[in-house]
Amino acid sequence: MKNIVVILIMVLFVFACAEDNVKMDLDVNQELDFEGAFRTKGSDENLFEEVTLKIANGFYETTTSLPFGYGAGKLEVFGSSISFIDTLFFPIPALYGPSYVLSGTHNFEFNGKELKIWSEKNVGAIEYNLRLKE
Repeated sequence: MKNIVVILIMVLFVFACAEDNVKMDLDVNQELDFEGAFRTKGSDENLFEEVTLKIANGFYETTTSLPFGYGAGKLEVFGSSISFIDTLFFPIPALYGPSYVLSGTHNFEFNGKELKIWSEKNVGAIEYNLRLKE
């Protein structure tokens, strides 16, 4: 009996000390409003810029702090993969370069408050760290 009590105490201790790495499903049909920043890694330019993301009814709007940094379209989630299907088309002058708005398929993690989105590209990586607006 004493061994069972010791084992139960150890199990409770392990769960009490476990990290809070809760992963949740991202419901793209909810109205969610995120803000944060993105960072490029390993490319010619290592940028750190502001970004916003609004989700509602399976669609999204996103902005960055760079010129022409606006995107909108349909949003799909499959497991740990998120796809931003941009329905806008704006020719971006070569003078400004990329705006890094969310577009295409990325990996993601969501814990109910923070949304991390990342992707490896042929010229480097990009990571978006967002949090729900309160």
